[in-house]
Amino acid sequence: MADSEHHASAEQTGTAIPPFEVLFERYEKRIYNLIFRMVGDIEDATDLTSQTFLHALRAYHRFRGEAQAYTWLYRIAVNLCKNHFRKRDREARYQMVSLDAPLQTDGDEVERDIEDYSQSPEVLTEGREVQELLRRAIGELSPDLRAVILLRDVQGLSYQEIGEITGCSVEAVKSRIFRARGHLRRVLGPHLRPIETETDVEPFEPDTDKRRTP
Repeated sequence: MADSEHHASAEQTGTAIPPFEVLFERYEKRIYNLIFRMVGDIEDATDLTSQTFLHALRAYHRFRGEAQAYTWLYRIAVNLCKNHFRKRDREARYQMVSLDAPLQTDGDEVERDIEDYSQSPEVLTEGREVQELLRRAIGELSPDLRAVILLRDVQGLSYQEIGEITGCSVEAVKSRIFRARGHLRRVLGPHLRPIETETDVEPFEPDTDKRRTP
């Protein structure tokens, strides 16, 4: 469908669908930040962000504006992240290595040096280390819980919007957010303000736009 036909269809339904280039410029950084927090890897986040907009571009002629364009993009991004985790889990089954097992070198065995952050008081007192602790705590959540807590507390979306993105009811969204926040409270303890109510939460969004440039 040509752009003129696409926008004419949108006008008939009373919605305004922007050109895809506008959508990309407006949401590319936010989509990247969400994906980076989901997968925790710069290269994977960059690749999945590209895949998100490629999928969106290919399907944009079918987009009718029944949902907000950004919730549509977020849904694509979250689904791609879940596919990424499933693929990673399958590969991990064939590449499982015990962290406690010694490394094999040329004729010698060397014990693995695994850093134990739980024994370091500095991690619990310095702001940068607390941010790292928070990142790790989010990474421990299941993909479903990770998605809703990031969409709510980082991206600032409503329960209804998160429901549209995840395909869940508002009640299910609230339940997942409650469980995710409970995990963060247990892990972080006294090192962040308690997350008890909506007014207690301020979105935490340090700069994660650290993509590698060619």
